[in-house]
Amino acid sequence: MKSILKKSWMVVVIGCFCFFFVWVLGPSRAMAFEPLKGDLSKYDPKNQTLATSGDNIKIAMWDQVSGVIAYLGEAYSAILGFVAQDINSQGGILVDGKMKKIQFILADTQGRPDPGKRAAEKAILQDKVNVFAGVAGTHIAKVGQAVAKDHKTIFMNVSAYSDELMDLPDWNEYVFRTCGTSATVGKSLAIFYEKRPETKFYILAQDYLWGHSSCAAFKKAIKEAKPKAQIVGEEYFPVYTKDFAPYLEKVRASGAEVIVQMAWGADNENLIKQSRQLGLKSPLKPEYYIPMASPFLDDTRPLVTVGGPAGRGLVLCTDFYLDRRVPNVKKLADIWTGLWKTWKAPYNTELYQWPGGGWYRNLTSYYWYLQVVQKAGSTDPKKVIAAWEGDTFDFFGWKHYMRPADHQVIADRPIAEMVFPNTWDNPNCAMPGDPTWIPAAKCFPTFDKKLEGRVKK
Repeated sequence: MKSILKKSWMVVVIGCFCFFFVWVLGPSRAMAFEPLKGDLSKYDPKNQTLATSGDNIKIAMWDQVSGVIAYLGEAYSAILGFVAQDINSQGGILVDGKMKKIQFILADTQGRPDPGKRAAEKAILQDKVNVFAGVAGTHIAKVGQAVAKDHKTIFMNVSAYSDELMDLPDWNEYVFRTCGTSATVGKSLAIFYEKRPETKFYILAQDYLWGHSSCAAFKKAIKEAKPKAQIVGEEYFPVYTKDFAPYLEKVRASGAEVIVQMAWGADNENLIKQSRQLGLKSPLKPEYYIPMASPFLDDTRPLVTVGGPAGRGLVLCTDFYLDRRVPNVKKLADIWTGLWKTWKAPYNTELYQWPGGGWYRNLTSYYWYLQVVQKAGSTDPKKVIAAWEGDTFDFFGWKHYMRPADHQVIADRPIAEMVFPNTWDNPNCAMPGDPTWIPAAKCFPTFDKKLEGRVKK
């Protein structure tokens, strides 16, 4: 009897200790996941083995899975799958008293507002997702923000840049933006050129809100930073333009030293290729092709097509730079690229060789959201909102701060010239050189003053 009582007493003590360890110390100290700590040794984006049923944390990758830029769905699935594999192999996240794993679904916007709305609502109402994330295009992001408000579901904007998205009436508390903005792009680019020799800029941008607002921000900022700078031309073209020759010949005639090129997807790809095919050279460095400055110039597909030397001098004004001088960034790059060497098509091209640019932006965003869920101990939207406002994420080397009043990320911005040869084990195209870091204080995103006082943090 004494032996049984002794054993029972020990069980109670151990149970109480475990209860204290998990519930009093909390998940942040007891069972917290850490980026890159999981088993990623066999991760293959084409053959993912992830949670597909049960009580999981559900994320919808809400973007183009079909159509002209369907590769986004392919790419973002690889990124989200990497994050899910990492965290799931660590046991998941402690949410509302139980460990939950990460599950994700694809929600195809088809690049249009109406299908985008239907896909988001299906993900929320039928698939029961806790968050949906995307999206290419301000016009689609606005739809996502309205859906988030109507259904009280978190929408993480990882790639729509227009300033007004975070202003009333479009803004609502369920929206968080983890990417840059038109203002941060324009301002940081102007600071970059402040002390450089280039003075003649030609604006060539997509003819919709993002293109116009980004260029307006650049024009205002370059006038302040470099009064002698000139805008020698300014044109806006329809999204998915195929023939850029008429625009580029005007650039040639203008004597422009830089094309400020606000375009993504197929337009970015065609502009790079056609400017090189037409032989537009730099007036300042005739041995180089004319520089372009844009957030999306590290797309390796056109860079491989034109060849390494033709990509030199492009100016990448991005949100995220894979700075391998930082230990955790080097660890990420080494893990990813080591795995890439074993992948099959379509993941075995230069486009996926490194987790940089937009891949890095999305990866960081997902880790941040899941860090917030871990901090909140819940996927309840109100608890997530409270935990994310004023939160920071700096695992990969520089601080990202979520501005409480309008849910806009604040961070330093890297700008890098493309170089060839490069240090990226890539003999086929130019790649980013070491960046110039523009302090966050010099390139703040815009802020709707009507949101002042919304929170006190």
